[in-house]
Amino acid sequence: MHTALLRFIAFLHLYAGTLAAQEMWSWHSFDFALLKTRSVEWALHTRLRTREGDFQQGRSGTILRFTPRSRTTVIGGYYYGREEDTREEWQNSHRVFAGAELHIYRRGAVSVASRGLVERFVTTARPSFNRFRYRTRLSTNYRFGPYTSGEWFWDAKGYLAARYQGGLRWRASKWASVELGYMYDARSPQLGPPRHGIVTQILLER
Repeated sequence: MHTALLRFIAFLHLYAGTLAAQEMWSWHSFDFALLKTRSVEWALHTRLRTREGDFQQGRSGTILRFTPRSRTTVIGGYYYGREEDTREEWQNSHRVFAGAELHIYRRGAVSVASRGLVERFVTTARPSFNRFRYRTRLSTNYRFGPYTSGEWFWDAKGYLAARYQGGLRWRASKWASVELGYMYDARSPQLGPPRHGIVTQILLER
């Protein structure tokens, strides 16, 4: 297991080296499930984002998931964030979101789920706006296994971006798991050039 993890980290490092001419980003997420039952999950969430090693965005908030049926989960939450804009000024933002996730395949330790969310952004930098995001994700619940996902974004004016991820997930114990992967952020021309990033996530459960 540890050998495979070291090989994967080396692969990410070597591949990142081939992208030296591009901006390199990183997304680091931390989730802590305060409450988890068969139908309800309440978690705290924090994510930090860097650009070329410099802190660029941070957000914290809470996520509530309600599963009235085994295949459908209703999702809602709130994030408060701070982000450095193109003028190198820091802006505050508030985000509320709601949506649903459908578990379309589950067999053994492998599952596939699709999720759609509507988000409302209130920021100090520009007028408030809405965004829609749709994601399909394949994950595994082995002690050590792969995951992959694709996510697409739109606002009232149309398509914004697509983010593709792939990596490895390590379930360290019954209450902790870690993900490490690579993300390609294919942004529309109005947002800027594509972004390449290393993504990590730590999930802790009571």
